[in-house]
Amino acid sequence: MTNLGAALADRSRLLLGYRHASIRERESQGIVTMQQALAAFLFQTLVLFATSGVSIAQSPSDAGGRVVQIDVPAPALAGNLLDTPDSQGAAVYLPPGYDKQPDRHFPLIVLLHGIFDSHKVWLDHFDVPSALDRLIRAGKIPELLVVMPNGGNKYGGGFYRNSPVSGHWGDYIADDLISFVDERFRTLANSDSRAIVGHSMGGYGALHLAMSHPGIFSVVWALSPCCLAANDDFSFGNDAWKRAAEVTTQQDIEDLLASRDFYPIAALGVVTAFIPDPGAHPVYGSFPFDIVGGEIVLDDFAYDRYLDTLPLRQVREARAELRRLRGLALGVGLGDQFLHIPVGTLEFSQRLGMERIPHLLDVYSGDHRERVGERLETTVLPWVSERLALD
Repeated sequence: MTNLGAALADRSRLLLGYRHASIRERESQGIVTMQQALAAFLFQTLVLFATSGVSIAQSPSDAGGRVVQIDVPAPALAGNLLDTPDSQGAAVYLPPGYDKQPDRHFPLIVLLHGIFDSHKVWLDHFDVPSALDRLIRAGKIPELLVVMPNGGNKYGGGFYRNSPVSGHWGDYIADDLISFVDERFRTLANSDSRAIVGHSMGGYGALHLAMSHPGIFSVVWALSPCCLAANDDFSFGNDAWKRAAEVTTQQDIEDLLASRDFYPIAALGVVTAFIPDPGAHPVYGSFPFDIVGGEIVLDDFAYDRYLDTLPLRQVREARAELRRLRGLALGVGLGDQFLHIPVGTLEFSQRLGMERIPHLLDVYSGDHRERVGERLETTVLPWVSERLALD
């Protein structure tokens, strides 16, 4: 490393408030120091849960846990303007000891999916139950419950935020879901024994809920979190914002949804979740810009208010709550196709460090999805479980 690179790395390590003991350098698993993360970032930048509503599905292995499909009442979503049902599906993993030890209570992890996915992605694509079985069998994690809720709507998702338009998804997860699971399953119903983990939109949701609903979760891991800061493809330089802003009728919305054009549909999801306006039919959101001569011209005041809704600007206000966590971690693949995610994750980590908020930054070689299952099994679930209270 050049003298300049070393100086930048040393300065970043000091800014982030990292200690080598908290980093636990394990390069073979892709956990790297901030020096390495920054160096990689600079290089890349330079080149650029038998009850009513519960059905049971046994896992294939008799020695493993089982998955329970549930319908969760969601009063927090009642009255939303996007016709999202006020009852939501979820899946709950019950460990092998759940049926064998009927007096035992277990820690809980909430696992949030990403945009345009559903809770079933954890079962059908990432096969989380099998990973949990292997980890428990190997003694790498304690027996615990994992609830995988749905968070999707017609625009891909409500970003686990409270909105008068898309519904109060934050309250649904923190209040409706947690209360339902704690009442029907033998969880250790306290924050010290409860964690939240999410991927992409779910990664954003994990961080947002840690800040907006403090005292519910004590351990947080955001994996490839979206929407932390307005940069790259999440900035208004993305032409998709203009296409979304051109929607003026309900038919326009139906045509856009039928086109399956990812970015402008997701933009409508962002607008209705982050900057909702129940009076602005049919979008029910206010874009912080005008289109002049075919180009986006930001409204400085509205844009500044929008930036205030993003996590990067919320760290200082949430500093005390974040410092009380038993564990906080961010993970990102530097080859993520959504360009704002690696940059935003590293920038958010640096902001945490500037506020002296202890956390782990896990940077690895991978894209947005290809190594998520692997990272969950080898890194995320063991790290999160180790920090949960078991009684």
